[in-house]
Amino acid sequence: MTDALILYKGIADVVVALILTVKPSIIYESVITKALHSFTGLHLSNAASAPGFNQSIVCMVAAVGVGHVVAWRSGPAARPTIFAMNLTWALLGFLTCISPKELGLGSATLLMTTLNHTVFSLALYLKDPSVLGFGGKAKGKTA
Repeated sequence: MTDALILYKGIADVVVALILTVKPSIIYESVITKALHSFTGLHLSNAASAPGFNQSIVCMVAAVGVGHVVAWRSGPAARPTIFAMNLTWALLGFLTCISPKELGLGSATLLMTTLNHTVFSLALYLKDPSVLGFGGKAKGKTA
């Protein structure tokens, strides 16, 4: 089940990258993003104001998604790396969102992805506490 969770996260990231390429407003103007904006006061992102930056995000999200799919094929040895990557994204996103609003760094969209990565990290840990990297060396699939 843990490996399936990693696979599905990877596929979801690739789908998000495709959406951000074709029609980013689906994500940037989603009900969840607008609710987070209303609740926190964080600004709403607009891909049209910085299309090159949006495309950079597309490349990053797609690469992370492909990395998850490759990790799924690598087995348990890849789990701590995937956990660390997602937890890092969650922590840095959270720290960015709580930075002074005058800096304009945090956004409702970033908070949404932060929450997604937090939930994924928690689910991964609950399914396999060894993702913390303690308790011996994980053994991956062999070629």
